[in-house]
Amino acid sequence: MTHVIWFNASVPAVVTDQVHIEIPLTPEKVILAELGVFIAPHYANNRVQLIATVGVGGEEASISQLLFRLFRGTQEIYYALQGVEPGYERNMIVSFQAIDTNVSEGSHGYSLYVERMTESGAAVIGPINLSATVYAW
Repeated sequence: MTHVIWFNASVPAVVTDQVHIEIPLTPEKVILAELGVFIAPHYANNRVQLIATVGVGGEEASISQLLFRLFRGTQEIYYALQGVEPGYERNMIVSFQAIDTNVSEGSHGYSLYVERMTESGAAVIGPINLSATVYAW
């Protein structure tokens, strides 16, 4: 039977327009949220489900390509590319899920970053949240 053995959440912004974080052009990136989980020694067969939601807005008439990255410590474990087309819809919510499997015992920090892949400007405007649920059996 599967058990939830840990849950944590980071909610730096709860509503749209609560923040205005310019998204830098790659290779620069900005951290949006971070949190920690703990894996007990007897839960070697586990999965960490990470769910992120970020509100973004385009700042120019052309499409911005945004790259979201998830790290466990210093190791990148997931990334996703999202386009923002302000000529069509200026603000949008980006939401995604990642699964980190068989994480070693002990404490682990997860971080969510974003960077811009194109010249067109964009910003994080909120909400921002990152949650981690650890399942084991």
